[in-house]
Amino acid sequence: MMQVMRNLAASRAACPILDDEQIEAYLHRGDVPTGAAYIEVPPTKIIRHRGFWLRPHHRMHHTAALFLISTDVYAMNEDEHAGRRDQIYCYRSTQANTAYLGRVDEVDCRHKTLSPLIEGLHDPLDIQACSLVYVGRVISAM
Repeated sequence: MMQVMRNLAASRAACPILDDEQIEAYLHRGDVPTGAAYIEVPPTKIIRHRGFWLRPHHRMHHTAALFLISTDVYAMNEDEHAGRRDQIYCYRSTQANTAYLGRVDEVDCRHKTLSPLIEGLHDPLDIQACSLVYVGRVISAM
């Protein structure tokens, strides 16, 4: 059974902490592992549909270890500084059952790559050639 914690604005007050291999079941069926921990959504962030805290198996950032992923439309968490920051996206490989975080760069009109957050972690991944599936955007990290 999926535990949902909502606040008075009908947005999620807390989201589950998930590992890479638990994302697909959560997004498609709402399955949350038994005994999963939940962490509050920061007060300035909104998650109305599905969101979760990603605990990746590999280091993805210099300081952060947990990433709040929102599958909501972009405008939900847009602020006056959005144009000044790089947006960080979450994609997953269905073949490797692994989540990837990074910045999306447009190589040409038909090819986009996902560049890692830590320089040298891996080469930029061709989103289409690697069959990466879009999961959402990172809206908070800790």
